[in-house]
Amino acid sequence: MKYVYHFRPIYEFRQFLLWPFVMIGVVCSGMPFGWVFVGIGAVLLTIRGLQVWKALSFRMAISTKWLSKIHIDTLLATQKLMKQREDSMYLGTGFEWTQKHTQIAHEILRMPVTDIPSLPKWLSATEVGRRVEARIEHMFCPRDSVRDRMPQGSSWIHGMEPKKVRVPFHYKSMGGHTLVGGTTGAGKTRTYEVVSTQVIHNLKDVLIIVDPKNDDEWKKRVERECARAGRKFLYFNQAKPHESIRLNPLENWSQPSEIPSRIAQLMEEGPFRDFAFLFIDRAVKGELYVGDKPNLRSILKYAQSGIGNLLDRCLRRFFVENGLTNWEELTVTATVKDAQRRNDVSLTDGMAKLYLDRFAAFDKGHETIDGLIATHTHDREHYMRIIASALPLLQMLATGETGLMLAPKADDFEDEREIWDIDKIIKQEAVLYMGLDSLSNNIVQKAIASMALSDVAAVCGAIYNFYEEKPDVVLIIDEIAEAINEQVIQILNKGRGAGFKAFVAFQARADLEAKLGNAAKMLQVLGNLNNQIILRLEDSDTAKWFSDKVGETAIRVVNVSNSTNTTTEAHALEFSGSQSRSLQLEKAPLIPVRLIHSLPNLQYFMRISGGAVYQGRIPIIEG
Repeated sequence: MKYVYHFRPIYEFRQFLLWPFVMIGVVCSGMPFGWVFVGIGAVLLTIRGLQVWKALSFRMAISTKWLSKIHIDTLLATQKLMKQREDSMYLGTGFEWTQKHTQIAHEILRMPVTDIPSLPKWLSATEVGRRVEARIEHMFCPRDSVRDRMPQGSSWIHGMEPKKVRVPFHYKSMGGHTLVGGTTGAGKTRTYEVVSTQVIHNLKDVLIIVDPKNDDEWKKRVERECARAGRKFLYFNQAKPHESIRLNPLENWSQPSEIPSRIAQLMEEGPFRDFAFLFIDRAVKGELYVGDKPNLRSILKYAQSGIGNLLDRCLRRFFVENGLTNWEELTVTATVKDAQRRNDVSLTDGMAKLYLDRFAAFDKGHETIDGLIATHTHDREHYMRIIASALPLLQMLATGETGLMLAPKADDFEDEREIWDIDKIIKQEAVLYMGLDSLSNNIVQKAIASMALSDVAAVCGAIYNFYEEKPDVVLIIDEIAEAINEQVIQILNKGRGAGFKAFVAFQARADLEAKLGNAAKMLQVLGNLNNQIILRLEDSDTAKWFSDKVGETAIRVVNVSNSTNTTTEAHALEFSGSQSRSLQLEKAPLIPVRLIHSLPNLQYFMRISGGAVYQGRIPIIEG
């Protein structure tokens, strides 16, 4: 078995220094055919020089951290080239991670930190030393890179492979959906910036971004690239209404029950949520029966003031449709008779009694009106107590500027902000950036994100069922735990058939488990994320999960033992000794957990489901 120890002394350096003296000595000696020996010496000097350079390059690479930079024009040219050659996206520079790199990693992990080769610390103690250090760094500096002086991470992980390549992320693999994991500041947003830039310039792709943090640099990059590519850029931010579009999250649905489901799922589980769903479902069906379009504002109105007016309109339509032309006369008669017994009888009550006596009693009624009458006749005090849990949420979403943005009035000609919905965005191949500003208004922003993603799921279902030509839609969700709901799980589970490619990010698996309530749901989500891009993680459980996903390999371990002994009968200087050296194979994780904890900023491990494993570095886009 071949075994190379990468941290031995550079013995070739002595020979590299010796050969020039040998060559000079040959020339000065005047020996016959000296030029032949000088030529041989030059060849050997070159060989030793290359070996020394290779060893020094390796030591500088593992002892120095770098940040890659790339100009936008270079990025777009690289993307175009990789798209044509292998139908892939560019994810920075790196290398395919193999057993060789695991071997080197285990050698370094077994070494004391002080034994890892690096530049002498005394160099930076003086001005001259700092200049020498800068000169050495410049000699070995990778192209388009700058020194990373941040304390996070270990320099040697990316530096152990001298032959870097452009890391490809194949578009066909994206249909399996992708997890981007990393702790705060590790580089998730910059990763998304590189991905979204290339998606925008791949003109057939629709891009929908849900960013709970509302990262300003990412937003500006997306807007700038949309202008460069001639794409329609849409910005939604509840905290900046004057810069935002209006977005109706209840516009798209296939069954009326989807609307109450989107609102009720924002509430905690229990009987109050069930009643809220029941009330909203009845109100929505009533609106649809009379030809109105349900929205958050109308639902809030009926929750606060009751559904008496809506019931009145539904009954008027029902009576006409069912040939009861003299319903007004009959209603007034019934109302007068009831008024003699009670003082709280209204015209709507009379209409409801007429409906019950003439139609419902003979099973000729309408389920929508039956539900509205049940709500209308419910004890008002009890109704207000059980609907109270839904009112604050509806109040936050349907009033003020937020209400105007989420329940836009098409006939409000003074409001010049455009009105959009997810289906319209996809059909017009636009780019939507939703900045949710969750730091300042977390409850409302979570609700908005959840409802918007429910609308995305509804459109996804419609595309899957009815569209002959599926559009390519890239959905990017930062901090998935802030926005995940049942509809998002369905997008991950079935979205591939509708042309959806999802990227989701989190810091730890525990974030998902806490949001979803149990480990089974968390594993269901993770099971649909076939690709993983893992930056530095602080959570050991998530790092162990990824390490197990990547699998194991075999590493070579050298065991050296020495022993000496003597006996009482032996001479004072007489002793015996032995030395043994063995080379063995041991199983080890292909990517140890410790490496995931030690990644510098913007560096990652990537696993493509059923494919290669890469270690790479995300570039910082300039221009």
